Amino acid sequence: MKRQLPTIILLLFSVFVGAQQKKIDSLSELLKKHKEPDTIRLNILNSLSYYYEAINSEQGLLVSDQAIALAQKLNYKEQLARAYINKAHNYITAGKDSLALKLYYKSLDIYTSKNNLDGIGKALYGISRVYQNWANYEEAIKYYYKGYHLFESKNDNSGMATMLNGIGICQLYLNEYSKAVETFNKVLRHYENENKIETIEYGNVLSNIGIVYNRMENKLDLALKYSQQAVEVLKKTGSKKAISNALANLANAYDNLNQPLKAIGIHQESYNICKEIGFKLGMVNALSNIGIAYTSVPDYEKAVFYLEQTLPLYKELGHKYNLGIVTYYLGEAFLEMPLTTSSFKKADAHLNEALEIAKETRNLQTQKDVNSSFSKLYAKKGDYKNALAFKELAIVINDSITSQDLKDEITRLEVKYEYDKKADLVKAENDKNQALANAEIERQKLIKSGAIAGGTVLLTLAILGLFLYKRKRDAVTQKQEAEFNTKVANTELKALRAQMNPHFIFNSLNSINDYISKNDVESASTYLTKFAKIMRQTLENSNQSEILLEDDLKVLDLYLQVESMRLKNKFTYKINVDENINAENTLVPPLILQPFIENSIWHGISKKVSGGHIDIDIKKEGNMLVCTVDDNGIGRTLKTDTNSSENKSLGISITKSRIDIINQKKSTNGAVKMIDKEQGVRVEVKLPFQLAY
Repeated sequence: MKRQLPTIILLLFSVFVGAQQKKIDSLSELLKKHKEPDTIRLNILNSLSYYYEAINSEQGLLVSDQAIALAQKLNYKEQLARAYINKAHNYITAGKDSLALKLYYKSLDIYTSKNNLDGIGKALYGISRVYQNWANYEEAIKYYYKGYHLFESKNDNSGMATMLNGIGICQLYLNEYSKAVETFNKVLRHYENENKIETIEYGNVLSNIGIVYNRMENKLDLALKYSQQAVEVLKKTGSKKAISNALANLANAYDNLNQPLKAIGIHQESYNICKEIGFKLGMVNALSNIGIAYTSVPDYEKAVFYLEQTLPLYKELGHKYNLGIVTYYLGEAFLEMPLTTSSFKKADAHLNEALEIAKETRNLQTQKDVNSSFSKLYAKKGDYKNALAFKELAIVINDSITSQDLKDEITRLEVKYEYDKKADLVKAENDKNQALANAEIERQKLIKSGAIAGGTVLLTLAILGLFLYKRKRDAVTQKQEAEFNTKVANTELKALRAQMNPHFIFNSLNSINDYISKNDVESASTYLTKFAKIMRQTLENSNQSEILLEDDLKVLDLYLQVESMRLKNKFTYKINVDENINAENTLVPPLILQPFIENSIWHGISKKVSGGHIDIDIKKEGNMLVCTVDDNGIGRTLKTDTNSSENKSLGISITKSRIDIINQKKSTNGAVKMIDKEQGVRVEVKLPFQLAY
C-alpha cells in the first residue's frame, strides 16, 4: 500500500470564524486609526499576528516583533508571553522550529510566574508541536499529557480535546493505529457534546481519522469517507490552511484507491492554496505527494522530478519522518526504471539512506518497505540469496507491527474496563441515594397518616428494609468489584506478556544486517530462521496466561542458541528438568525465566573473555515449582556502579510484577530470589506448581 506524506492536523486554541483575510483587513484598519502605543494597540497587534499565521507567516513575524517591542515598553508580561506564542506559531509555519521552541519556553516561564493556566496550556501545546515535528514522540506526548491534565483540572473540554488530538497524532506516527483512532474519537465526542460540529477543529479531527484509516489496507473506504467529510466541514469555515490540509489527505485516499491522476489534481489544488498563504510545509508535502502519485501512474521520471525537489526542503525544515518516506520512494522509483549501473547505484544509495532515517524515527512501516525493495533489487541482479534474506527480514518487521496491534487492543480493553468500573460505581451510588430518598418519603407519609405505635412499627420495618437493601447492594458492588479486579489482573498479565525486550529484537536485526553486509548469507539465514521462530512463538503465546513447560523450554533453548551465535559461542548452557516433573503436563507462565537468562548473558557472561556457562534447573518442592538460573559470570558485586541504568532490568521488574499478580489471583507465595556467588549469580524463581490435566 502507498505511504504518502499525510498532512496531519494540529488544533489551535482559538476558533477561526469566517475568512481570516476579512479579520486581518478589519484589524489593519483599527491599527491605522489607533496610533497610541498603549494596551489597545498591543492587543490589536497580537490578534493580527495570530491570524497572519494561516495567511502570511512572513507578515505575521513582522507584526509579532512589533507586539513584542510594545509589550516590553509597557512592561505588560502576559501580553508579551502572548506575542511570543504568536511569533512561535508563525515560525512553525515558516519551518523554523528551533526558534519557535525558544519562544514557547519563554512564554511558559512568564505564564507560570503569573499562574495563568490558559497561557501555560498554550505554551505546553506549542512545545509539544515542535518535539512532534522532530519525531521525538515520547517527549511530545509527555508535554501533551501535562497540558491535558491542566485543562482537566479546569474542566476545559476544548483544551482537553486539543491535547488529546496531539496525543493521537503521535500515536499515529508510532504506528499505534488502534490507539490513535480511539483517541481521535474521544476528541470528536468532546466537540459533539458542545455542539461544535461545523468548526475547524471538528473538521481537522475528521481528517486525522481519515489519515489513520488510510494506513490500514482494509479500511480505505473509511479513509475516503472521513476525508470527504473533513473537506465539506472545513470549506464552510473558510480556513484556507485547514482546507489545504484536508485536500491533501483526500488526495492520498484517492491515490490508495488506485486513482492517481485524480489524486494529483487535488494535490495541485492543495499546493496552490499553500503557496497563496505561504505555508511552506504544506507546499513541500504537496510536491512530495504528487511525486508519489506519479509512481502509481506510472511515470517514474516525473516522480523523480518532484521528489528530488523536496529533499533539501525537508532537511531544512528538520522533518526527518517525511524525509525518510520521500527518500524511500526515490529509491523505489530508480529501482523501477530500466536497470543500469547509474539507476542501480541511485536506488541502492536512496534505500540505504531511507533505512537509516526510518530506524532513527522508528518508522517500522518504512523499514519493512525498504527491506522489500532491497529484496527486489537483489532479485533483479540475480542474487537470490540476498533477495530472500531481505524478504524474510521484511516479514519479521511486519510481525513486530502486528505485535504492536495486539498491545493496542490490550490497552483498549484496559480503558474500557476502567470506564465500566466508574460507570458501575456511579450507578450504584445513584441507586443508593434514590433508595434513601424513597425510604425517607415513605417514612414521612407513615408518620403523618398512622398512629404512633403503627408508625413506630412501620419505621422499624423501613429501617430493616433499608438495612437489607444496603447489604444486598454492598454484596452486588463487591461482586462487581471482584469481577472487575479479575479482569484487570488478566489484562495486566496480557500487557506484561506482550512486552518483548526491544534490545533483543533490534540487536538481533543488527546482527542479521551485519551478516548480510559481510556476505555471510548462510549465517544470516540460520540466525534469521531461529529469530523468526522465537518471534512467532512469542506472538502465539502472548494470549495465553500459561503454557506447557516443554513448549516454554523450547523457546528458551532457541533464545539461548541465538544469543550464543550472536556472541560467537562465548558461552555454553544446560537445561535440566527433574525426573519427577512431567514437562508435557506442567503449566508455567510463558517466558518467565527469559529476563534472568538475558541478565546472565549481558551483565555477567558477555564481559568475560571466554568460558561462560549457564545452568537452568527445574524441580518441584512441595506445591511449588522452583526454577533456577545459575551463571558463572562476573557477578553483581564486581560492577563499579550497581545503581547504574545498565543494571536496572526492565524485564526483571516486569517478571516480579507478573509473579505478584499470580500470587494475588491464586493466593500463592511465588517469589524471586537473587543470590550473589563468588563467581556469578544464582536466581531462584518460585511458582505455584500446576498440572495441565
